[in-house]
Amino acid sequence: MPADMSALLPIDHELLSVFASYNEDMRAALCFLARRGTRWRRAEPERCRAWLAKLETHPFYKGGQVLFDLLEWEDFMLDGDPPRATMAAILPFLQKLSAAVDVPLPEFTIAKDLPPLEAGFYLYRDVVLGGISLTIDAASQADFV
Repeated sequence: MPADMSALLPIDHELLSVFASYNEDMRAALCFLARRGTRWRRAEPERCRAWLAKLETHPFYKGGQVLFDLLEWEDFMLDGDPPRATMAAILPFLQKLSAAVDVPLPEFTIAKDLPPLEAGFYLYRDVVLGGISLTIDAASQADFV
């Protein structure tokens, strides 16, 4: 039986609106990373296979895959219209990612030539590859490599 939404107070609706905004930002960031990862995987398949072969044995990678599947992020990413891919939408997520790996965020713009998402087996891998490619770009720009 569906919940009676009329039972919600105005503050409840405001909080739900905040959650919806965060969801859309996270969806835009994940889709951006996946599309970036897809582009890199297509451009350098051997290098990406080597990266994934190294990562697949790590518990964090395996745990990420379990959470990705458990939280049904593939459905979250693919359901509905493609999310907006504006800097305002993805920058907060990318800044947190950059801080987590202690590498400065690279200067970049949203590429217009990113391929569409590929549902299924590669989606989690493409998100990971997108994060790696972004980190590599940041490290290269900061002369860490």
